Formats: sequence, C-alpha cells, structure tokens
Amino acid sequence: MNIKKKIVASIIGLSLVVMMAPGVAQGATIEELEAQIADLLAQITTLQTQLAALTGTGAGAPAACAGITFTANLSMGSSGNDVKCLQALLNQSAATQLAAAASDAGSPGNETIYFGPLTQAAVIKFQEKYASEVLTPIGLTAGTGFVGSMTRAKLNALLTAAEEEEEEEEEEEVGGEGTLAATAAATPADAQTIYVGQTKVAVAGVNVKALGSDIKLTRIDVTFTSRPWLNISTITITDGTTDVLSYDVTEANTIEVIAGSSYLVRITNLNITIPDGTTKTLTVKVDPELVAGTTSANITYQIPANGLRGTDGVGIQQYAPSTALTARSFAVGTATGDVALSVNASNPVERAVIGSASVITENVELLRLDLKATVNEVLVSRIQGTLVDEATAAGAALQTLTLYDGDTALAATSTSAGSQTIVFTPLDIRISKDVTKTLSVKGTMNIVTAARQNASSSLSVVTGGVTAADAGTYAGLTVSGATANGKKIHVYTAAPSLKLVSTSIATNKEGRLEGSPTISADAKIKFEVTALGGDIYVGSTTGNAITATTTTSVSGISIDPMTNTFASNATVDDVAWLVRQGETKWFEVTSFFTNASPSATFVNMYLASVKWGTSTVGVITYTWDWTDIQTDFRTTNVYLQAAN
Repeated sequence: MNIKKKIVASIIGLSLVVMMAPGVAQGATIEELEAQIADLLAQITTLQTQLAALTGTGAGAPAACAGITFTANLSMGSSGNDVKCLQALLNQSAATQLAAAASDAGSPGNETIYFGPLTQAAVIKFQEKYASEVLTPIGLTAGTGFVGSMTRAKLNALLTAAEEEEEEEEEEEVGGEGTLAATAAATPADAQTIYVGQTKVAVAGVNVKALGSDIKLTRIDVTFTSRPWLNISTITITDGTTDVLSYDVTEANTIEVIAGSSYLVRITNLNITIPDGTTKTLTVKVDPELVAGTTSANITYQIPANGLRGTDGVGIQQYAPSTALTARSFAVGTATGDVALSVNASNPVERAVIGSASVITENVELLRLDLKATVNEVLVSRIQGTLVDEATAAGAALQTLTLYDGDTALAATSTSAGSQTIVFTPLDIRISKDVTKTLSVKGTMNIVTAARQNASSSLSVVTGGVTAADAGTYAGLTVSGATANGKKIHVYTAAPSLKLVSTSIATNKEGRLEGSPTISADAKIKFEVTALGGDIYVGSTTGNAITATTTTSVSGISIDPMTNTFASNATVDDVAWLVRQGETKWFEVTSFFTNASPSATFVNMYLASVKWGTSTVGVITYTWDWTDIQTDFRTTNVYLQAAN
C-alpha cells in the first residue's frame, strides 16, 4: 500500500467513524458529540489536503513536462517547451538518451528547447524501442526521427502513466529496520607510495551498502599497527567527489589499544545517508608527513570488525563489516618537486609590428609562458628555445631577445637570421610549491629596410628546453606540460590594424514556401581598419578583395558559392579603399549562402583573408590569412536543414 492509498483509506475510515459517532456514543452529550465530530472532520480535511498535494504531476514525469501534452508534430529545427519535455522523456531511459556529454546541452538535466541532430537520433531510438506501437501500425520498420501522430500518442501515454507507475513503486513503509554491509573497494591500489607535501591522497576505498531501509552512517574506525599521528596529519572521508569530513590525527584523539602495535582513530559526525538497496563508495584520504630526521615510513591499517556504525529507519544502530577488512599499507617518502610548462592565456596573437626605417624598435613581445611548481619548491636555471627568423635575405629581423619576469630582465641573447637555438642562462628562478610563474620574451627589432618588410619571426620553448631542480635536494627534474609556442610577428613600417566591431548570422527563408526547410542564411562581419605608419590601401576588386568563407559541422557538406558584398566608409577607387595614416575606417562583409546538401548542418562564416598594400602601384602586396584572424573574426553558428 503506497502513501496515497494510505491517505485515501484513512479518509474513508474517518468518514465512517463520523457517520457512526452518534450511534456508538449514546452516553455522550450533544456538545461532546459535536466536539468529537469537529475533531474528526478536521483530520479528514488535513488528509484531503495531503492527498491533493500528491495528485499533481507525478515524480515519474520530468519537471520539464509539467502541463505539456504533445499536440503538434516535431522535427529537426523545431523549438519550444514541448521539445524540452521530449528531450527530458528521452533522457529517462539509457536506451533513448541524447548522445550528449555530461553537462553539455541536451544531456540529462541540461535539456534545451531546440530540436537538433542529437534529439533526432534519440527519437529514432525511441521509435525503434516501441516499434510495435509506433512504426509497425503505419508500415515502417525503422525510426525516422520525425515526431508524428503515432510517436506523439506513445509519448502522451508515457506522460499519463508516469504518475501511476511512480506510485506503484513506492514502498509501504518509509522507514524500517535495516542492515549495513561493507567491503573493500578495488581502488585505490594497495601498497602505493605517497609523498610529504601531497594532500588528500586516496589510500583506501570502502563499499558501503544499506538493506531494508536508508541508513545514516555516522562513524568509521580505522586501526593502525603504528602511531598514526607520526605520519598522518589529517584523514579525509570522501563521498564520490565530495569531501564529507576532515579529521586531524593527533596523539590526543588516537586510542592506544596495545602500546606500540595497535592504535584506533575514530572518525565521527559523518552524517552520510546510504539509500536503501544502494551502495556508496567512500574514499579514505590522508595528508602524509614524516618525523624530522626520517626519509620514509611504512603504514599498515585496516577497517576493523564493526568499524562502521550507522542508524537505520527505526533508530537502531547498525554495524559493519562483520569481520575486519583485509589490512592495507602505504609508504610515505620525500619527493622531488615537479614543474610544468605551458603557454600563457595572454600569449600575444599573430600580428603586425610597426618598426622604423631609421632606428631600432624595442620590447616587441614574442612569447609569454607559464611554469608551475608542484610537490616542492623548484629552481629554474636555464631556458632554451627555437627562434625562426625568416628575414634571411636581408639579415635578421631581430637583434636580441630578453627574458623577463614581469618588468625585471633576467637574461638576454643575440640572434641571427634563419632557424636557431637561443639560450637564456644563467638563471636563478625560484618557484614556490603550487605557484605559477609567468615569464615573457621580448625582442629588439632591427631597422626595417625595404627587404625586411613582411619578414616574420616566432619563438617556441619545449619542455626539454627548461632546466630545473628541486629547491631542497637539488635533484634534477624532468619538466612536464606542453610546448609553449609563440605566434608570428610580421615586420612593417606601415600596416593596418584590424579590430572586430560586430558579427551576425540568421536564417533566411525569403522566397521559400511555407513549411519548406530552412536551408539559407545571411551573415555579416564588421571590422575596423586603422592605418599605422602610413596610408593603407585595402583591395576592392575581384581576386584582390577581402574574402570570407564558411565552416560546417558536418564534413563533406556542400554550401552553395557564397554571394559576398562589401561596404566601407573609406574612400574607394577602381582598385582599392584608401585609409589615410592615423585614420580608422569600418569595413563590412555581407554574405548569403545555402545548404545544397541532403544533410543538415551548423554553419558559421569567418573572415578568410585581408589583402592590402601601401600604394596604388601593385596595390595588393600582402595577404593576411592568419589563423588568429580566421578564429577571432567569425560569426556564431546557425542551423541549416537539409535541402529538399
């Protein structure tokens, strides 16, 4: 009997009592009978209120489906709350879930109002799961992904049945007498070595199961064969990824069972609920330490018989395991530090650098990198990288490179043309544990002659190029992480500077029949051009103009040739737009494109290249098709349905 049935039975029973009250209480006065009836009626009213609270949307129906009935057909491109309900229903079964990564749009708990490819694929699985009800009656053998009348009927039936099914699964008793079981988890591994300086290192796992009722776990005992406070400062109990409680291990709160050979640490106030019939894996984590003057220690420990205590649904204390779990061990040692190399998030993008035809240009940043120390403090004594200077025909574009920590110069080296190894040494960079040190490399640029125009340089540092040691033991370290690659700088005396103003993209159904698929879109990219160092001419004729193109989410998709139009407030002649030195002018690319493929796809538009020069003679001298431009000057995605 579930809770709703209990309430209904109680109402019926109390109603009968009210009706029988005058006959069974003949010795009572009228005032007493009226008081009894009023009290019974009040109880009935309370129960009726509880019953009404249970007659809304059932727990089995997703919250997104409150008030939803499927009355309209749904397909790729549809949107609305009925789509969100559809995704929530599909996500209730592993066999029909949307194939979205956890926390991504469409995954359980992250449903959206948009019907896209993941929803279509999940609908197909749903149709094939209920093929006898959805497909067979209309002569189909495979799902279509289209939510028509048969699929809607099944979805509505599931919504209607959800409340009843949930009620039937409710247990008669909310709580009861239960039992507790505990076994050793397979991970983490036994006999591992952990190091001083590490925190919350997992050394043991315990599978805890409740049967008969929910059990609130309140206590865990751990026994040791040696004095635990000498090598453990803290024990942390973790439920999944959540730290439940951290317990300081001291001599004062350790129970000495047998001097020198048996000690007990009792961790209380856990308050972990284990639902009836489920198993939770709890992890025991420690912060290791060593006695001064020692370099290692071996710790043996176990969960003793009745080492776990919890309270069941009727308040009875339950214990597990019935016999002690197998003893485990770990070693505590001293570790050398570690250092990881990575490129800094503010590493300069590929760009033009304006130099001078008469003097050198200083402090041109080529690379910004990070070095992070872990475990212990580390010392960095040498950094080696590779510089590629492409101005080989006219000598090097750069004279020197300098390594900086903030504004402090640490070391410098001269450079030459071509590919070369550069070394910054001697260094004495001290990086504290868990601290990230950001370093930058800046160059001094040579006078920019005509032959050096458009010359480029780039710098990279690989992990093997960093020489580091543990600050305490001076033991050499192998640097981890990834290569830090600097982006190219391009040398000019005059060049444009590009700045994105805005992007937009939207579907276009102009000229299409009602109900026809959305296969076309309009897109715009607006940006500013500032002329630095001299006048700049931006190409405006076919083959020499700004270009834009598209990217699709499905490989092999055919997008009809784009129709691009251009606008600007710059002065234009037959071959180019003119931006005078120091001026800023806007440019706008407008495109129209169509999905000509039988497959639906997401599409965006990006600026593919900018062609420019510094005079009308030859006009187009340089083409910028840099990856950073193509990445930054890009619209968002729009969804285009498959062509008819």
